Amino acid sequence: MLQIPEVDVSPLFSASSRKRDITDRLIFHAATATGFMTIHGIPNFSAINEQAKEALIHIFSLPEDKQRTLWKQNFAAENQHLYRGWFPLHSGATLSREGFEMGPDIVRETPDDTDDLLYEKSVLPDESDIPGFHATAAKYFLTMETIGEALLDSISRGLGIDQFIFRDAFRDGISTLRLLRYIPRDNLPLTDKLKRSRGAHIDSGLLTILATCRGVPGLQARNSLGHWQDIPARDDTLIINFGGLLARWTGGRVKATEHGVKPIGQERFSIPFFFEPRPDTRIEPLPLPGMAPFKPFLFGDHLWATTTKFPENFGLLARRPHKAPYQDPLPPPSTPSDTV
Repeated sequence: MLQIPEVDVSPLFSASSRKRDITDRLIFHAATATGFMTIHGIPNFSAINEQAKEALIHIFSLPEDKQRTLWKQNFAAENQHLYRGWFPLHSGATLSREGFEMGPDIVRETPDDTDDLLYEKSVLPDESDIPGFHATAAKYFLTMETIGEALLDSISRGLGIDQFIFRDAFRDGISTLRLLRYIPRDNLPLTDKLKRSRGAHIDSGLLTILATCRGVPGLQARNSLGHWQDIPARDDTLIINFGGLLARWTGGRVKATEHGVKPIGQERFSIPFFFEPRPDTRIEPLPLPGMAPFKPFLFGDHLWATTTKFPENFGLLARRPHKAPYQDPLPPPSTPSDTV
């Protein structure tokens, strides 16, 4: 069995203490042994509670004409936005998943996207259609950033490196808040069940913070024996998993675990937050004992090369040329048909 620890992270948000040291050890063990954990003890929990999540996923109740104005250009040629926005149900091969993505511009001024497409501004629903959506999304985003910063500080302490290595990378970061809706998926063709139904994959980035909605399960991880097991879904906890890029950056010390969503016979919503640094962050070997060398690359180049392999971004690779020499630093991913 894959051991999925649940960690009280409240000590991370206070001064150095014995309790924080214990929490650091629990987090580091989860990061290096399983690649997954659930957390509670989150500050400002009211910003991400059930009421907040319901307000955000209400976007999926918009009529189709309102939805279409938010669709990415790949699905509505009249729209200008390529990277942020809505990908509809027909964006994926299984026709079972749609989502809406927002970036850091919903909480602060961000660099001009004419210099980098990854700073593209978010397109948001009209406030009159979903009153309070903008403020709720901003508070949610800021709370996720606070959690992500605390977790990476903790990982830094576990690795014995300067925590500012990670902190500096996230100044002007491009984190993504994604809202997801799955329709029932228990009627997929049998030939697709094992491969497509879960959309098995390893997250390509550093850190994902996932909230489930309405207590509906579905997320699974693959254990060392190749068996799939459920990740506990509770409304008062968040699920944390570590990505392939963090595993690469730490020389394999941090583990990235394959996961996906199993077919379930009911509608499912989830809200993942992808904690992402600046596009020009240089990923190079960390100052760790025995760290094997690898060819440095820029995070933005890696992100764009990866995200344009997913159905919602097919065909966009040439729209953002790499800013520096780039070669995929990660093992070939599972087919990215319908990712979490």
